[in-house]
Amino acid sequence: MPFPTPHRAFAALAAVLVLTAGGSTTKPDEKPTVEPRTASPQVVHTGTGPTGYTVTFRYRDPTATRVQLKGEWYFGNPYDLSALTTDDGTALETPGTLPADWRPGDIPLPYPNSPAANWPVIDMKKGRDGVWTYTTPLPSGVFTYSFYVDCADATQTTCTAVSDPANPPWNETNGKVAGTVERTSQVYVPSDRRFGTVDAGWQGPSPTGTRGTLRHVTYPAPTSVTPPGENHLSVYTPPGYSPGRAKPYPTLYLFSGDATEMDWSTQGDAGRILDNLIATGQIPPMVVVMPNTAGFPASTGYAAFDQNLTDTLIPYVESHYHVSTAAAERAAAGLGYGASLTNSLLFGHTSAFGSYGVFSPGRRGDYTLPAASTVTGTQLAALKRARIHVGGGWQDPSHDYHAAEVSLLTGLGVPVTPGFVNGGHSWFVWRLNLRDFLTQTAFFPPVTG
Repeated sequence: MPFPTPHRAFAALAAVLVLTAGGSTTKPDEKPTVEPRTASPQVVHTGTGPTGYTVTFRYRDPTATRVQLKGEWYFGNPYDLSALTTDDGTALETPGTLPADWRPGDIPLPYPNSPAANWPVIDMKKGRDGVWTYTTPLPSGVFTYSFYVDCADATQTTCTAVSDPANPPWNETNGKVAGTVERTSQVYVPSDRRFGTVDAGWQGPSPTGTRGTLRHVTYPAPTSVTPPGENHLSVYTPPGYSPGRAKPYPTLYLFSGDATEMDWSTQGDAGRILDNLIATGQIPPMVVVMPNTAGFPASTGYAAFDQNLTDTLIPYVESHYHVSTAAAERAAAGLGYGASLTNSLLFGHTSAFGSYGVFSPGRRGDYTLPAASTVTGTQLAALKRARIHVGGGWQDPSHDYHAAEVSLLTGLGVPVTPGFVNGGHSWFVWRLNLRDFLTQTAFFPPVTG
């Protein structure tokens, strides 16, 4: 059954965010300190196992007969798994551990493990007030979730998920959406280190309280087919952004795997990650441009997107934002399909950017890496000047292909920073990849010698 229109949920219950001090000794039978907020869902520091925190999700719909919650929280211990090196599209068995059985060392890992988003779908419980609820422990980090209402499909493939009406994506105001509809919401859970959870504070609110700004932008794109003659961006400007600053800002062009301009700023948590890294002095303030990569003629493949980027989008950004026009002050990065776009630029327009971040590039139906013998002397010289970071999950089913790109580049004598982390083909990995690319590679001085 198709999902009903979102207006049914606009009366969703606004929850509270409950946090106690990091050193709290709250006992299970004690009521935690409550600090009212307008945010949802409800995060409670319980001070009890397995993680020290629980999260309660709520969805108000008195007329619904079933509400389900899908969240990015299957887990597995990467050191308990055998090496995953296949790239044949097979879904590989992983533990599928649910949060109640989380143990220190466990990381979010789809079950089964494949490039598909295989996460648990759980029935919520309806209260007399028409509010559906579900409570679960969660370790520290950012978790994406969404709801299905009255979905009769056991696999949810014919149903449409919706975001949390009490915690909507930033491009949605009073039910009106600018640009692409984002059908997910995110919750950040702090760390209680007494339970072995890793501190993910770099994904949470900035320690200084200062935040950059996210804006949705529609720009003229003559070669765009859908929408015709224009396309969309999400643009992050850093805290204190000033058009009059003496030094222009560097620019990161950041591509997603699902092609939309919204993924990195919602599921990828890019705004908060940037806020934290800037606040702690780990990266310079920068402008980040997240394009919708869809809508260009499929018949010309990557060439159509590349041409729009170099001939239309970059000039648009450089004429509307106070950013440097020097190639060394531009970086390109992406995940999955976005990594393939990044590779197309890396090998086809090398000199247009000073830094490249390639996260979990795909093989099937995506950009094919060139054979070493076909790389020209001019290409090779440009590649050796670029800062290149190739990353992904050690447990990604396509890890062998990611590693092959490192081997290709190093075999050509091109310096490359490997950025592999424990994880599958998921946002848990790509948030880490973004942090590591920005702190280890992007905008560093050119490679010489």
